[in-house]
Amino acid sequence: MKNRLIITISDINGSVQYNVHEIIKKVIAGVILLLMIIAVSTYLYINFLNNQVSKLNQQKVEFQNQIVTLKETSATYKQKNEVLSQENRQLTHLIEENSDKLASVNEKLQEVEEMIGYGPDLNASFQDRAENAREKVVQALKEKVQEEQLTSIQKTLLLNSIPNGKPLEYSRISSGYGYRTHPITQKESFHPALDLTAKKGTPVYAPASGVVVFAKRKGAYGKFLLLAHSFGFTTAYGHLRRFAVKSGDFVNKGDLIAYVGSTGRSTGPHLHYEIRYLDKWLNPKPFTQWNLENINDISVKITQVDWDSILKQAQNIITLTSEK
Repeated sequence: MKNRLIITISDINGSVQYNVHEIIKKVIAGVILLLMIIAVSTYLYINFLNNQVSKLNQQKVEFQNQIVTLKETSATYKQKNEVLSQENRQLTHLIEENSDKLASVNEKLQEVEEMIGYGPDLNASFQDRAENAREKVVQALKEKVQEEQLTSIQKTLLLNSIPNGKPLEYSRISSGYGYRTHPITQKESFHPALDLTAKKGTPVYAPASGVVVFAKRKGAYGKFLLLAHSFGFTTAYGHLRRFAVKSGDFVNKGDLIAYVGSTGRSTGPHLHYEIRYLDKWLNPKPFTQWNLENINDISVKITQVDWDSILKQAQNIITLTSEK
């Protein structure tokens, strides 16, 4: 009985006993052990697969984050490209507009070039001179686009020292900067200013800090006022009704300096407003639109001014002030 296994099966009819040899018992035990090993191995393998799936899911999330970052970077570069493209279109339009104006006044090109500080080759054709000027302007504009942004201190100094903004509240520009038929003489002549129509007695304010150089009558200008500002800029005001300052007075940006009138050779109340740089006339319109938000645009629109030297000088002033 030592090497046998007795199996008893009972039912309602009684019990039946079966003897199983010891070898069969070992086989059954082996099968049970094998099943346990398979179960444990299966459990461990399933855990291994779960861990692999978890790692893959984590990598998937990381890849998705990287894709989102790349899309954001792509959108940023696309936006910058659109901004630069728009600026390029605006600059191209400005250059073409200026070229058209030069073409219409070919006989006066030399006078205009001298006035704005260019030194043209008089032996070249008009088209060559215009194209050369265009290439110089394009190159200058490209360099300006790449310039670093001004610091807040530089901006404050420039906007306080160089004429900017509207010198008065006016209803319209009755005559722009450039060649025109004079309303009184009916002769074509160069108009180096903006004529800003306003009611008689409208206050005129200083567009930048400076000193009053001249405040009295001057021929066709009528009552005439001249302010000297920093960095070689001056502003002139004609046809005034009366002055609020006198020669030698120092004024700050925004101070009241005069009142609109119609003195001198004038057809009605308005302000004759000039901006000069080193005794050269500049178009005042871009300066009237110049403010803190678009401070970098002025160097693109007004190319006759040595802005690089002005910025360096402004930085020297700031450095000297900070050292004190």
